[in-house]
Amino acid sequence: MRRLLKPLLIFLTIAAGVALLGLYPYRNALWPQAADLDAASARLAPHLTLRAPIGKGPFPTVLVFHGCSGQSPGFVKNVTGWLLPAGYAVLFVDSHAARGINDWHPVCDGKQLWGNERALDVYAALALAHGYPEIDQQRLALLGYSHGGWTILDALAYDGAAGHGFPATGKATLGGVRGVVAFYPYCGFPAHLRDGVGNTAPVLMFLAGKDSVTDHQQCLSALDSLDGGRLQLVQYGNADHVFDQRSDLNTYQPGLAQDAQRRTLAFLRETLGPTP
Repeated sequence: MRRLLKPLLIFLTIAAGVALLGLYPYRNALWPQAADLDAASARLAPHLTLRAPIGKGPFPTVLVFHGCSGQSPGFVKNVTGWLLPAGYAVLFVDSHAARGINDWHPVCDGKQLWGNERALDVYAALALAHGYPEIDQQRLALLGYSHGGWTILDALAYDGAAGHGFPATGKATLGGVRGVVAFYPYCGFPAHLRDGVGNTAPVLMFLAGKDSVTDHQQCLSALDSLDGGRLQLVQYGNADHVFDQRSDLNTYQPGLAQDAQRRTLAFLRETLGPTP
């Protein structure tokens, strides 16, 4: 037995070292720098962009959360182009700029800023929205794309409880949110959505059947935690990731984009009420 003990200890030590080396590239995502709501709000405040319709507000407002590749001018132009004419104010939340992230690749690789950490940005953006007179505080919606979809769904799942790298913020932090729209979100580990959703806001989710970036089947399995009465699920069987706008992936399908926009506007009218 003693003869076997030493080789076993050596093997376990080596195995532990290999495991730690494997986790090392993910250290910033695994152990994020802690922040509370006040710190997150101060960090995020300079990186919010509001687009409001012409006329007298306040307006029902959609808070928009970009994907892992960041908030490009083309992305802002695209989303503004169909929400603003419909009478909605649009508040863009640039999570990368707030953290000084210039290289988005580690985010897309899962080595930096997981969506469950970024959920705090949702609470901070909602708190900051109270400072805009153009925004109707009781008619708010969250719209997230890919990593941003993961972010807003995890914000619903935590529902103000303590999360990945931040303390509890309280259920009131999601006050005024009447609907949530997620385009091709990430739903696998370590997405908190899989553990259940506490908040009761209705959810509209778009999934791509041929998604080459995220596994839509993981979302389908995670949706068991959502009450079917508050979930609207749209699946486009022949669509790939970012089917709704032009991107480096070259997966844009104009017909599907128009259909998704039409469905989203109908959902917003249903949940937020008529626009001015």
